[in-house]
Amino acid sequence: MSCGSPLGDLFYLADTLLYHSPVSSLPPGGRRGGGEGLLTQLYQMYGEGQVNEEVFTALRALADRGQLRPADLAVHRARARRHSGQHSDPTVTNVLQGIRSRLAQLAQVRVASEKVLAELEVRQAGLEERISGKVQAARDAVAVRQDEQAARSRLAEKAELTNSRDRLVAQGQALRADLTRLDDLRTQLEAKAAELEAVQVRNRLAEEVLK
Repeated sequence: MSCGSPLGDLFYLADTLLYHSPVSSLPPGGRRGGGEGLLTQLYQMYGEGQVNEEVFTALRALADRGQLRPADLAVHRARARRHSGQHSDPTVTNVLQGIRSRLAQLAQVRVASEKVLAELEVRQAGLEERISGKVQAARDAVAVRQDEQAARSRLAEKAELTNSRDRLVAQGQALRADLTRLDDLRTQLEAKAAELEAVQVRNRLAEEVLK
């Protein structure tokens, strides 16, 4: 997971909230200068809860295309000021929303990947059956009809089918490895969400005590 990716940014913000001082005004990697100054401001706004996950993603896409303008940020700063009377911690809430959004996306990807894997396994089984049939046909051509030419043709067809089967096996193995990494990532995100939910609860308790 490289710094600067949307998911890497999400982990960065979560870790900053949990283990460090208030969110830095610099995005992961400390990018600076020119249009990057607007991107830095966008990260700061997101960290301070002035924009939510959906707005952050949309504005970051503009920044990646070099189309983010100061006016875009100004509009959302004004909106944030109008809603500044809210008592909940918008920083934690926004990062939690981002994590939950990623978890929902991962769940969708997993379902789609499992469907593809099941289709691979069905096709692999079909190839295995046809391979066995070609081997048996080659044996019959020699034992029953004494036709070595037919036997060689069946074995050549069997070799082509075997190559196709082997490619499917390789794809299936790669997909299973990807699913394992996806599950590891989901576990990490769930742990971050649990930690941030605990922070939210502690913040509410602290507010009640100070009333």
